[in-house]
Amino acid sequence: MIDNVKCVPKSATTTSVTCTTGKRTELVPTSLSIFIAGRGLVSTNDNVFTYVFKWSDGDKTWGGELAPMEGETIVVPKGFNLLFDIDESPKLNAVIVQGAIIFPPDQKADHLRTFDAHYIFIDGGRMEMGTAEHPYTSKLTMTMHSSITSPYIPIYGNKCIGLRFGTLDMHGVEKTPTWSTLEKTVERGATSI
Repeated sequence: MIDNVKCVPKSATTTSVTCTTGKRTELVPTSLSIFIAGRGLVSTNDNVFTYVFKWSDGDKTWGGELAPMEGETIVVPKGFNLLFDIDESPKLNAVIVQGAIIFPPDQKADHLRTFDAHYIFIDGGRMEMGTAEHPYTSKLTMTMHSSITSPYIPIYGNKCIGLRFGTLDMHGVEKTPTWSTLEKTVERGATSI
């Protein structure tokens, strides 16, 4: 069962199962369970299958409407997993994440995606730009837009990424070294270290 939808097995080994799911008919939290007759439930080793809706799929993702345009607010409802698979977002007013928004890296390390908004509020949902196990391997620029006179989200402020009972995963490619120690004090006006 994947997200409460039966997945009909096509093949199986001791380490993998290939199956075809039916259509996901409702928004439910992501789940995966494997049951073998006569043996019961099988460990999934924390592997998760996620149904996603691609930003680029137009009206299929956006309920028969056009993809969001500049100045609009979007809500990613609970049980909805939005894959940001375009290179550049419009400058959005607010992004409210109760489900998940996932930024997948490109195969090319120098590929750049940009995401622009005034406010991002993760309210019990998940925003993922790479995980510890699978870091983001290309480039992503997220720009928050607002001014001192812009309205504040209570407690969180403006021009912010607010997080309330959710997950913000931001993991990039490890850079080494990440810091260094100086052997001598650098004097004001010095041109080298």
